[in-house]
Amino acid sequence: MTKQEKKTYAEILLIFAIIAVVIYFYYHKGTPRQMAAKSGELPEITLNVMPAQAEKVTVDNSYIGYVTPINSVAVTPYINGFLEDIMVTGGQLAEQGDTLVVIRQDEYKANLKMAEAKLMQAQADYANAAVYYKRMREAGVKIISKTELDNAKAQYLSAQAAVAEAKASVALAKVNYDYTVIQAPISGIVGDVSLSRGDYVSPSSQPLFTIIQYDPIRVVFSLTDKEYLDEITRNPQQPFANEKISLRLANGKIYEAAGQYKYMGNELDKPTSSISVYADFPNPGRELVANAYVDVLVEKTYGDVVRVRQSYVTLENKGAYVYTVQNGKLNKKPVEIVTVSGNDYLLKNTFAAGEYIVVDKVGRIAKGQKIKTRLIGAENGEKK
Repeated sequence: MTKQEKKTYAEILLIFAIIAVVIYFYYHKGTPRQMAAKSGELPEITLNVMPAQAEKVTVDNSYIGYVTPINSVAVTPYINGFLEDIMVTGGQLAEQGDTLVVIRQDEYKANLKMAEAKLMQAQADYANAAVYYKRMREAGVKIISKTELDNAKAQYLSAQAAVAEAKASVALAKVNYDYTVIQAPISGIVGDVSLSRGDYVSPSSQPLFTIIQYDPIRVVFSLTDKEYLDEITRNPQQPFANEKISLRLANGKIYEAAGQYKYMGNELDKPTSSISVYADFPNPGRELVANAYVDVLVEKTYGDVVRVRQSYVTLENKGAYVYTVQNGKLNKKPVEIVTVSGNDYLLKNTFAAGEYIVVDKVGRIAKGQKIKTRLIGAENGEKK
């Protein structure tokens, strides 16, 4: 064996000897912390903590919503005819009862007059039949036959039915005549009006135009199934009670008027597991336009909650927990997350007085370990 080989062999033996010593001390003497524990001298560790302070927190939850009219009417003629007058233009504000369109009235006016004339004739025939029947009854069966009396009665009843039929014809003719004037069924904004005088319209044709109610107007947004359950648990009788519903428009402006919750849908949407919520807003300035998208801001206030960073909370299948220190003792404490606010969780306040939440990552700590806490923002070394 050469001198160099002997040197290499000696170095290898030295390395193995060092490893053997380390293993021996690790398994027989213990780690430095274990050795300190055996000697009763555990090193003191410092954990950064924050006070578990309950407070009232207001949170704005944002949802995507869209604007829809509460009432929208497609104006369609009830009768056939040619347009005589068009008294409305697209974009016009119409009040309920305003005259919008007039259909040529000559034919319907004549039908009404004819029906009224037939009613007058029927009433005259009825008057004669009533007088004749009365005379026949007064004469009695000693003068006239029973057959003649029955015929008189039949003529009387037939004349009476003819009057009723004539009155119905007059009413129908009056309805048709009145429908030659089309009035606004609701107040709102008139849509596109592409009509000309002389156009022929009928009930089977396309609607003449639409009228959309703009004030108040409705906004629809959706809650997840969890949010829905949370909401009806908090406010079972009146969802969104004491919660402010506001809007952020497409230009970033916060809409001045607050909304009023109206109702929720009666089923979940399967693909999204969400339920629709409907809220009405005053809209005198017409800033809210049907089919526009808006951000719906729901301002909720949670009382008796503790705000902590999400990174301070550990999530497991069994639930969430945090580490706390109380009276110098480290505890693993289960917590209930009420909601999320930005980068924070709001936790239900189940903390005791003098209990602090650990903000550091906590590894294994030996039993009997001395713990010193440092409040976030306090001077280094301050003990709690």
